[in-house]
Amino acid sequence: MEKRQLSEASEYCGVPMEMIMRFIEEEWITPINCEEPILDEEDVARIRLIWELHEDFGVNDESMPIILHLIDQLNRMHLELEKFRIH
Repeated sequence: MEKRQLSEASEYCGVPMEMIMRFIEEEWITPINCEEPILDEEDVARIRLIWELHEDFGVNDESMPIILHLIDQLNRMHLELEKFRIH
């Protein structure tokens, strides 16, 4: 799993570093290491999601935690359902 520094993730995602730092402060993403933020692939994907929700769909700060919680629940349910899928 690839890990990125904050500046690398910012450049890779096209999201300003200040915004990523705000996502961390709001606890919308949780880096592997908070002292010197190291982000994994899941964090980077979540940064992109948050940015898209904010920029493309106009989701405000009050709504973001609710939407992220619902997406997390859907992802967990999807993983649980995959256990029962017959290949």
